[in-house]
Amino acid sequence: MTKWDIDPDGVRRVLKNTAEVGGEFEKEFTSYNDDLVGSATSAGTMVLGGTEIPKGGAFGPVAQALQEFQEHTLDDLKFLPVRAAKSMTGARLATEAYLAGDLDMAKNKQEQYSKAPTPEELKGKGPKK
Repeated sequence: MTKWDIDPDGVRRVLKNTAEVGGEFEKEFTSYNDDLVGSATSAGTMVLGGTEIPKGGAFGPVAQALQEFQEHTLDDLKFLPVRAAKSMTGARLATEAYLAGDLDMAKNKQEQYSKAPTPEELKGKGPKK
């Protein structure tokens, strides 16, 4: 049997710190997106000299590669906060169950040992003659 030794206050501290860091995901993703767009925009073009640049801008192979990279990493980025939230929920629920189990065990023992003695328990327990 595995022995559990959980520090509920420690778990709460870790979850609080993790939630604070996890709260930065949206800001980081926005920065990631903006930086990729900025890199793609600054990566150069494939417009022949003397040719007018199209109204929507001109993008070269590096910009195309960055766009494909962004598209292929989108699901990975979505995965991170969802996985973190599930892990945090699991840790919290497991700790709550652990504490509830301790309380149930204590209650069961207290009820078991606060009952009046049974006739079997009383056999041979009287004063010695």
